[in-house]
Amino acid sequence: MSFIGSIFGGYAARQVGRFNRDLYNQQARIEKRNAEIKLKTFEQVDKPRLVASHQRNQSNMLVKFIKSGVDVDSGSPFLVMLEQATENAFDLEIAEFNSTVAYQNEINRSLLTQARGAGEQFKGDLAYRVGMAKAIGQMAGNYQSSGSLLG
Repeated sequence: MSFIGSIFGGYAARQVGRFNRDLYNQQARIEKRNAEIKLKTFEQVDKPRLVASHQRNQSNMLVKFIKSGVDVDSGSPFLVMLEQATENAFDLEIAEFNSTVAYQNEINRSLLTQARGAGEQFKGDLAYRVGMAKAIGQMAGNYQSSGSLLG
């Protein structure tokens, strides 16, 4: 009657595999949602704050130049302001790039988590099939030796 243990063991392995799959899928959904939240936070909070800071710094620089009595339409002050505007644009691009990379990394992590869940289900299904095959073998052995499936 050991085949009964093999059947229950296989069934339990399949259930554990399904549970682990569901658990990993839930974790993947959480990771994906976190990635979306981080991206939205950058777009709605960090990026506007960075742009406002750049504009404020640019205005302060212009006011300082005007107060000093320099002609800001040409020459050195204009080039300084142009350089600052270029640096501000570069900072913004770097921030956007970093946000995009972070988002993609989070999405990739969620996909890997989901794949681990599929692997867990596969292991459980495989253990179930092995348990059933083992039970069939044990029943066949019982039948050959005693003429009964129960042994």
